[in-house]
Parts: sequence; structure tokens; C-alpha cells
Amino acid sequence: MNEFLRIFKRTFKLFGYDLKKAGKLTLVPLHNQPDPHLKVVYDAFDREPKRGDAVGSDLDKLVVYIRTCLRSNRNVDTTPRFTGASTAETVYRCLRSTIRSINEAHSAEKENQLEVVILDDHSDAPYLLKIKELCQEIQCPWTLKTTRETGQGKSLLEQFELAKSLNALCYFCEDDYLHEPSAIQEMWQFYRQMVAQTGNHLVLHPQECEFLYQTHYPSYIIAGEKRHWRTMNHATHVLWAHSHVVRSYWRYFENTKYVGDRKKRQWGAESKTTNLLFRHIPGFCPVPAVAGHAQFKLSLPPCFDWQKIWEENAC
Repeated sequence: MNEFLRIFKRTFKLFGYDLKKAGKLTLVPLHNQPDPHLKVVYDAFDREPKRGDAVGSDLDKLVVYIRTCLRSNRNVDTTPRFTGASTAETVYRCLRSTIRSINEAHSAEKENQLEVVILDDHSDAPYLLKIKELCQEIQCPWTLKTTRETGQGKSLLEQFELAKSLNALCYFCEDDYLHEPSAIQEMWQFYRQMVAQTGNHLVLHPQECEFLYQTHYPSYIIAGEKRHWRTMNHATHVLWAHSHVVRSYWRYFENTKYVGDRKKRQWGAESKTTNLLFRHIPGFCPVPAVAGHAQFKLSLPPCFDWQKIWEENAC
């Protein structure tokens, strides 16, 4: 934007208007002390893209981290999920749906680089054998690593440590999320769309959190190619972000090591760790969801046909 147009832009803002290049997104100006996360989003769109923090970031490389853990001492076969199946069966179907989504993205992004890292938290041998069998379906490069230590928090921290030194997009995923076939491709596409518009990094969560449809708060809604995306400031530790975000805001990731720690678990909660990212970086989730957490019926997002995905991924 040249200096002449910048002067017009500043002038129009005094009257509540904005000036954008044709085809670019613009957001309604904020009034009356809006939610802090909305100001973060508005400011991202209000900057010149060349000033954004995504300059020099590789958006054509994606690493998908999937954390798995199936051990008999965690009651995987005695505590059925809302699906009516055991935790082990639920994980197998979710993992297969994630792999199929990875393969669809790999096929669509032939010119780009996609790899998968399975971080397994010391699963029992029979379960690990099945996990390895399912991973044979992955069509891009993949590795399976055993975590250094057992525990949910320890594996969370390890995946973030692995990502910290990269220059790549990262999808940090758990083994009990059911994914639409297009999920990973759509998140990749939307991320690039937003960086092209703003020049800034963002954070994605594949579904609306339970909190978002119990306690509604103001959001911007943006049209993606296949669905809409809403701004949010609540998510779980299942996140899509760039490795530069992990490195720049490491203070919001390192205490995830306390997740599952009976004495210090409150320090590892999302509200004390990764949700603090939304004070600095726009957060978005898709409407309807591209994935759903197959843990509790209450945790599923609205308008998400989990049964169809469940049936299509029988093992």
C-alpha cells in the first residue's frame, strides 16, 4: 500500500471505515473495550502483512505429531467411551481416521513436505503391535518413537521440544480424535490463507471447545474455502501452530509437563499454558468441526457426524 492510500486509510478509520485491497478480508472495528482476544485478531488484520511475524516461515512443510498410549494399567479395556467400545478400539478407529486424513493431505499437497511422528508412551506390546499395523497405511514418511518417560505431561512436553527447533507447521494431535478425511488439508489451507491476508502466525484447534457452546462470547467469523472459522481463546492441547510460535512462546508450553501430575496438574491446565497464546496470536476453530474428541459425548462439537466417521474406520 503506497503512502497516498495509507493517508486515506487513516482518515477513513476516524469515521469507522477501513480500506483494503479488493479480495482482502477486513474486520468490523472494535468498540467498548472488546474481549482481548478479539483485539488481537483485529490488530493482526489491521497491520501491513510485511510487518507480520510469519516472514521467513516455511508453510510448505508440515509435521504431524500423534501421541499414543495404551496400557493395561490405564484400564483401556474396562472403561468404555461414549462410543460403547473400549478405549483401545476407540483409539484404533480414531488413529485410522487421522491417518486417512494425513493421506488425503499428502495426496493434495504433492509439491509440499509432510511427515508424521508417532510418540508412543510405552504402550503394552499387543496394543503397540496394532498401532504399528495401522501406521503401515501412512503414505508419507513416518517414524514411531517411544517417549523418554511415561506420563501424559511428559509426552506433551516432548512433542513440543521436538517441534521447537524446526521451521515447519506442526499439528499436535492425540490418539482419540476422530478426523474428517479433509481435516488436515483444510487446516493447512486455512492457515496459509490467513498468513497471506495478515502476514501473522495463528493457532488452530480442530473443533469448537465445549466451553464455546456453553458460554458464548463475541467472535469474528471468517469464510474458508469449505467452511467458516470462528475466533476463539479456548482450546485443548491439540493444536495446529508453527514451530516459530512454539519457540517464541516457549513459556506457555513448558508447563504442559505437569498435565496428569496429581500435585501440580493445575499448573499444566490449558488456561495456565497454551490458552495464554491467544493474548498474542489469533486463534481459530472450524464451524462445523473437522475433528471431534471421542472422549465424552459432551465434549463433541455440534453438527459433527462422528458416527459416520466411526463406522468408516472400523479396524
